[in-house]
Amino acid sequence: MGISVIIPYYYGNKYLSNLADVLAENIKDYEERFHERIEVLFINDSPGDIIEETFLKKIKGYYRIIENEKNCGIHGTRVHGILEASQEYIWMLDQDDAVSARWLSSQYSCIKKGSVDMVIANGIRQIDSKDYPIFKNETALRDGTTIAPYIAYGNVIASPGQCLIRKEAIPRFWMEHILTENCADDMYLWMLMLSEKKNISFNAEFLYTHVATGENFSANERQTIQSEYRVIELLKEHGGVKESYLKFYAKRLRIREKVMFGIKNKSLANVYYFWTEVGKFLVFCWMKYFVVKR
Repeated sequence: MGISVIIPYYYGNKYLSNLADVLAENIKDYEERFHERIEVLFINDSPGDIIEETFLKKIKGYYRIIENEKNCGIHGTRVHGILEASQEYIWMLDQDDAVSARWLSSQYSCIKKGSVDMVIANGIRQIDSKDYPIFKNETALRDGTTIAPYIAYGNVIASPGQCLIRKEAIPRFWMEHILTENCADDMYLWMLMLSEKKNISFNAEFLYTHVATGENFSANERQTIQSEYRVIELLKEHGGVKESYLKFYAKRLRIREKVMFGIKNKSLANVYYFWTEVGKFLVFCWMKYFVVKR
């Protein structure tokens, strides 16, 4: 068995040439090291828009195009792709992602070492043309395999593009209870996997680049917050995450809303932000050292 690459497509022809280049490099490196299958599934979530296959010549023979009958949003589109996938492992890649040419072979090597359900790669955040590590060190990466930082700080994984996941380990609840509010379906997935005690490991190699454009930041931030409130509702329905954790998660979202949109005076907002960060750090330490047993 091998890997299915799931790529939600949404009016994204301008990204396809670069995406095909990096996928072709990855496939070549992967096939030189392993004798297992690779497939690339483009799930078209923009009905009426045609994927220009001329941009995909470099990966001809590896890809399929699957059409959504109607716009399903990012979560529904990813689920559609996973249901169509034929391989053992899933890589959920976005159409505008930037990844290393070694992503597939490096991640596959890690996940095949043991009985691992998901492996998280490190990467770079590009903010104002400056590079910052997504996880500053191996300790932070290891923490990312526990629930502590997600409750205390939020989603410490920049994108599903950092993760290779065993298909059978993806929680059924996530597949059947679709988040219609775009943005937080990945946080929703990690929380469910952690609550179900999936075996999560990490890869210290820098394989992924997340570019922060800053476009329409306020609107995106509001949408993300609303999406996460819905995640809390779904997690309550699932019942696998402790109620006390979800209460703090909701409190953290309210703090975030207040800092971003509620306090008009910038100086006061900064002071409030500082003290809430101290509080989050204390919650993280409490969970890491006294609660989480991994």
